[in-house]
Amino acid sequence: MNDAPSVRLDYQQLRKMLPQQAPFMMVDRVWFPAPQQARGIKNMTINEPFFQGHFPAQPVLPGVLLLEALLQVGGVLMHQSAGWPWAQIWLLAIEQAKFRQPVVPGDQLELDLTVLRCRGGSARLRGLASVRGTPVGQAVFTLGQHEALRPRHQQSAPATLPAPQTPPFMDIQQIMRIIPHRYPFLMIDAILCQTAEQIVALKNLSGNEPFFQGPLPQNAVMPGTLLMEAMAQAGSVHMLNMPHFRGQVGYFMSLEQARFRQPVRPGDQLILTMELTANRRRVGRGYGCAFVDGVQVAEARLAFIIAEAPPAQAAAEQAPQR
Repeated sequence: MNDAPSVRLDYQQLRKMLPQQAPFMMVDRVWFPAPQQARGIKNMTINEPFFQGHFPAQPVLPGVLLLEALLQVGGVLMHQSAGWPWAQIWLLAIEQAKFRQPVVPGDQLELDLTVLRCRGGSARLRGLASVRGTPVGQAVFTLGQHEALRPRHQQSAPATLPAPQTPPFMDIQQIMRIIPHRYPFLMIDAILCQTAEQIVALKNLSGNEPFFQGPLPQNAVMPGTLLMEAMAQAGSVHMLNMPHFRGQVGYFMSLEQARFRQPVRPGDQLILTMELTANRRRVGRGYGCAFVDGVQVAEARLAFIIAEAPPAQAAAEQAPQR
């Protein structure tokens, strides 16, 4: 995309427009090559905070942040083409998302968005992410012009779901010995219980979280993409705690049928359940749900692949603990 037309919106203009702010702003420039289309870029540098936590030994762009970049450009497109106010743009659903290739520091992420349908205050969009012309990820998702368009079917938490005050089955130190995620990209605080088929995790939401920072403090909500990441990390703990996978690392492969029913805000305690529906060799698939105060706020079907840990991570794990 180096031969692109003149930039229509630069970083300073986007900062005034987007509710997401650094370090969660995932687009640097956007322009509009045709009606109902937008193109954006996001430069990848090792100084991005998320690379410090994903992963310290082998920096890789989290798949959900690639997805977040597509969503942000999609929001810019709907704001510019349909006049949607930023304070009223909500992620309603992710039909499917796939992560094909790793994105690393030094890459420039190219983001192409197309509106597939827009009616009744909601829009279905398709996004493609590329690096040097090679596709690295894609997604089909739905944005809504106001929160009232969120699915209103409320599903209560199972009666067997542990309460947030339950003494943890695993604390944060034990979690960090299993998965390589670190600040600022560790999205679970404790494991409340685990069986052969299911794991239940806790994420406490504080107003100090970097992703809550933005120009609309009255509208501080946890991004849906990070809800998906929290589910995936719970699933990774489940699989990487199995004897034959210990010391390895999990990578997000795809998600589908994601629905976002209610916003998650500072002060909430998020209970995450992940049920493994398939575990074949190195690929795990699961159905995840998120609950706040006993009510389901999100759900999705996820897939991730288990790979050998990079040498630096493996060496660190084998070093004696002090």
